[in-house]
Amino acid sequence: MLERIFGFVVGWSARRAGWLILLSLLLTAVAATYTARNLRMDTDTTNMISPELPWRQELAKFNALFPQNTGLLVVMVDGRTPDIAEDAAAALFARIAARPDLFATARRADGGPFFQRYGMMFLSTAEVRKIADAVIEAQPFIGALSQDPSLRGLFNVLSLAMQGVMQQSADVERLEKPLSQIAATMSDALSGRRQAMSWQNLMLNRAAEPRDLRKLILTQPNRDFASLKPGAAATTFVRTAVKELNLSPDTGVTVRLTGPVALNDDEFATVSEGMGWALALATTLVLGLLFFALRSFKLILATFVTLIVGLIFTFAFATVAVGELNLISVAFAVMFIGLSIDFGIQFGVRFGQEVLEGRGSDALPQAGIVMARPLTLAAIATAAGFAAFIPTDYSGVSELGIIASAGMAIALCLNITLLPALLAVLKPRIAGKDMSMAWTRPVQAMLGRFRWPALGVWTLVAIAGLILAPRLEFDFHPLHLKDPRVESMAAIIDLMKDPIRSPYAIEILAPDAESAAQLKAQLERLPEVYAVLSASTFVPQDQEAKLAILADLELLMGLSLEPLSVREPPTVEEIRTALRECAANLRRAMPSSGKAQQLARLLDQAAAADTELYPELQRMLVDGLMPRMKMLSAALTAQPLSLDTLPEGLRAEWIAADGSMRLTVMPRGDSNDNAVLAAFVEAVRKVAPQATGPAVQIYESGRAVTRAFQSASLTAIVAIALLLAIILRRPRDVAYVLLPLLLAALLTIVICVAFGLKLDFANVIALPLLLGIGVAYDIYFVVNWRRGIATPLSTGTARAVLFSALTTAASFGSLALSSHPGTARMGMLLLISLGSLLAVIFAFMPAMLGKPPRDAIDEGMRSKT
Repeated sequence: MLERIFGFVVGWSARRAGWLILLSLLLTAVAATYTARNLRMDTDTTNMISPELPWRQELAKFNALFPQNTGLLVVMVDGRTPDIAEDAAAALFARIAARPDLFATARRADGGPFFQRYGMMFLSTAEVRKIADAVIEAQPFIGALSQDPSLRGLFNVLSLAMQGVMQQSADVERLEKPLSQIAATMSDALSGRRQAMSWQNLMLNRAAEPRDLRKLILTQPNRDFASLKPGAAATTFVRTAVKELNLSPDTGVTVRLTGPVALNDDEFATVSEGMGWALALATTLVLGLLFFALRSFKLILATFVTLIVGLIFTFAFATVAVGELNLISVAFAVMFIGLSIDFGIQFGVRFGQEVLEGRGSDALPQAGIVMARPLTLAAIATAAGFAAFIPTDYSGVSELGIIASAGMAIALCLNITLLPALLAVLKPRIAGKDMSMAWTRPVQAMLGRFRWPALGVWTLVAIAGLILAPRLEFDFHPLHLKDPRVESMAAIIDLMKDPIRSPYAIEILAPDAESAAQLKAQLERLPEVYAVLSASTFVPQDQEAKLAILADLELLMGLSLEPLSVREPPTVEEIRTALRECAANLRRAMPSSGKAQQLARLLDQAAAADTELYPELQRMLVDGLMPRMKMLSAALTAQPLSLDTLPEGLRAEWIAADGSMRLTVMPRGDSNDNAVLAAFVEAVRKVAPQATGPAVQIYESGRAVTRAFQSASLTAIVAIALLLAIILRRPRDVAYVLLPLLLAALLTIVICVAFGLKLDFANVIALPLLLGIGVAYDIYFVVNWRRGIATPLSTGTARAVLFSALTTAASFGSLALSSHPGTARMGMLLLISLGSLLAVIFAFMPAMLGKPPRDAIDEGMRSKT
């Protein structure tokens, strides 16, 4: 029945070739136009897992209470000194905050008015007292500079200090450090380097800590999800502002963008670029292999046109059925080339064989009759391999399953309609005597002679695969799929070195402050936990003693920090005079100090330099002081703090409108390590089962994908087995198709474990897909064997299978060359799986099948295979 239908459809298409080709071209134009106008990219990776899962709903609940933590673009500002970092972050934040059209929200994670006012309160009482003493000691210096914040004021103060040294009223040792820093900055300025001096280090009399050198700005850009890079407008604005503010390594500043928005934008841009190269490479390789497979330019042209039309139709179906492509489903284009070309090669080789056997005008219908059953079974089985993912919670691959399953149906229909029509019009000439491959005959003979040793070797391979299967790892960390060379990835890896700033924290909601305090105490005792942050974290300890110190300091420093009057900016001559006088005083006061004498020489050089140097010197030496004095002035206005008196913006970050208290749990150790992250999540969940947040999201996503993989594999095996049982109707034939698939899967496992290739979110589709592709190839041999073919490797079918596999490998291999690590790993595993399958088909199946069964059909049918 099926053979008659295919024969009729192919014959009808050949007779009405002109109209059918014209209709196909019109439909292709419509499909291409519709796709170009309506197909979108979904670059939100959270949509790749079903939102119906309990942990996704818990995360949604948390995000609804604290929406300011979703969709973040993190601006990471690194400075050579704390002053540079803070001033750069403040200037950049002011630009960002002024553009609400681009940024829904923007806030300083570790700076701004609150931290300027209360930052000192979070130090220990001893540290506050030490800073206060250092500031009091520098009071004359600060007071003079606040009245004359210029080069003139700075070097006049230094001259005054030198006079104190000469009068033995100033401590020489205490002057060595500021003189050294000023000399280093003067040397940089005279050498063309532009990094400013750190007044904060000088005033606090301590070296900067790594956290002092990095400032974070957290923004929520207004994104366009229809674009490949939804955050492009915001990131472009930030990069432009960085250039305009002259924030560069030359000035001691490095600005990088990271966070979910930057990571996703960079990833999808890399994927898009990689897919473009992969698609071009796959097309080139496929054309080359088609030439060797079909040996006719016109036959190649017809097959290739059919492929392109099918690809466009499948894109149009994706637009209608799904509407948007994600990180996984975007790979269907390259896969379609490799998978659908199999049908074209099989039909083309069969057609070529019919022509060589003298069928004439009946060659096309006869090819349709012979290929009806194997092509249909191959298409359905391949679709079943993809469709197995459709009902799973892994939405990313579920959508790929929908698109690819439909793509197989489209490919099958076009290869029995459009392809015969094109062949009827082009009338290709087939070279050679037959479509078989001569080199396979000795291989066939060897497998026949050494059948049992060959089966023994493959049995050992199967045993090895079963033993190594438990060692095949699943890498659930999404960062491992991204390109570590792009800015956003390099930045987040750098950020994760500081445990308190790791993006992979756990979020917990407590009903009230008392419950939050109890839960925080429990969590802090866990060895997997580095720290627990909550609203109480921002209420300083020992406030009374610290406020007393700051109050005393305010009494002493009030007028010094906020002078009643400020002198006019100096003239060039006043600056030169101050430089020369200071140099002279340094030589007289500290003749044995190398630093003092070095600074004196540099001051003389500066006094004789071009006046263009002075604005740069002002910026590098003096301008950084005034913001530090404003910060100190703000710190002296600190007041008692409690949960109720926290600033409204800060309360909104930690206390929900319904009174729920947020706790953020930070992991101890390397959160980029899967084992560390898994242990962290499991430990915290024992204390707080309702825990959510990024760490839980990653962990649970991995489990969801693993379950999807297991479910899809089982579903595919059952579906394919039922399909084979219905069509082949013999249990032994079904086993002969499924056994090579199992062996190919075990060989794939052996190779992956041997070379350390792990399963991940992207390449997990390889093994279920292997079932579908494998059936498409196995069935051709089993059907031939059932028809009485004793030497399956010596037929045109073997040629078609080999070149079909090679063209599919070309597609998958091109994915492996992608610049995107996730796509490359997916292509690599698909390539390994296909190579394993090809090895099994050509080196195991002939030995397994042996002689044809006694009930094989008569020899007259053999010529049709």
